[in-house]
Amino acid sequence: MRNIAVIGGLAATILAFSGAPRLTAMSDAAGLPQARNASCDDPKTAFDNVYCERKVYMQADTDLNAAYKKLRTLLKVADRTTLLQSQRTWIRQRDSRCGLTEGASIKIDLVCAKDMTIERTNWLNDRSRECTSSGCRSSKLDE
Repeated sequence: MRNIAVIGGLAATILAFSGAPRLTAMSDAAGLPQARNASCDDPKTAFDNVYCERKVYMQADTDLNAAYKKLRTLLKVADRTTLLQSQRTWIRQRDSRCGLTEGASIKIDLVCAKDMTIERTNWLNDRSRECTSSGCRSSKLDE
């Protein structure tokens, strides 16, 4: 499956292997991306930037999933359904704001996706904090 990652107007082709996208536009003799060896503190090329931004996004996504699971354990069964619907709505919003499908290509703005994911993680953590401090507020779960 061929995808396109876009960062601030910069596009780089990525391919999906075992469910995880991997930058392939620059390869060394072993076929591994050269960007893997780059320092994300001082990226030298556009490919380095794409690689580094993807790493930050992937960590943000991991953090979001952990925050979602934590909040879910604190909720009543009925509120879990509301949270699930809210999460699905948020995913559709993220996809429409940060992604674009053109034929066989998918363009993803990684900065947009990262920022929205971090924002959503903070929202989930706020709900968890409410649950543990003053009780879960069902009315806030569908914001």
